[in-house]
Amino acid sequence: MSLKLDTSYLNKDSLRLIKHFNRARTLMGSGRFASYKDYGESIWRIGYGSMEIHGKVVTQRTRATEKEVDEQLNIDLQILSHKLSKIIFWPLNPKKKAAVISYAFSNGFIPFKNSQLLELINSGCHKKKLIREWSPFINKAWLNKSDLVIDQRRTELNLFFAPDKEVPTFLPHKCKLKYCLLNIHETYNGNVNQIKGINYLEKKIQELDPSGEVLRRFFRYWNQEPGNLGSPKNI
Repeated sequence: MSLKLDTSYLNKDSLRLIKHFNRARTLMGSGRFASYKDYGESIWRIGYGSMEIHGKVVTQRTRATEKEVDEQLNIDLQILSHKLSKIIFWPLNPKKKAAVISYAFSNGFIPFKNSQLLELINSGCHKKKLIREWSPFINKAWLNKSDLVIDQRRTELNLFFAPDKEVPTFLPHKCKLKYCLLNIHETYNGNVNQIKGINYLEKKIQELDPSGEVLRRFFRYWNQEPGNLGSPKNI
């Protein structure tokens, strides 16, 4: 019986991010790729760093088409996603998972497994601590890396804290808007543009409801204690 892999870390955001910052190597021409060795390594790779293709170990003579290296990348990421699901216990929404698998793919699974970043994620994703560890402008470990790697760390971090409609909530919620307001707490940091956005929202609410009843009712619901067994009271 074949093992069912947890591929939840592999989605359109993670694939887009990984393919943007990790280009397939080494193009021979006519859409074909040759095998290569990374600096200091003795193993052969192909495409996006795959060590296998067509179910066989990559050798000096291995060649592949663009479609084949893309298919192998997908296989590699499915396996990586499953490995991540075994070591990450804190619930993550799809955008957070995409950022994490991009980070783990570029650094390697073993270094990620032994990293401080994994500990921070599993301890509750404390925002300030994660930023200090992940940010290429704060963590000195990234200072000697290329501009591409620095940009990748920045992009991953931004994606990790980006709002996502599928963010886990304690109560079922049928959002009436395209962009769910329950996600604000994940990205709010008090910068000038965010304050400007809140001012704009308040202005529009005031125009639609000069009496202020809408906001009063909102805060009444927001601060209301839950009913029995954690269920909301009927309103």
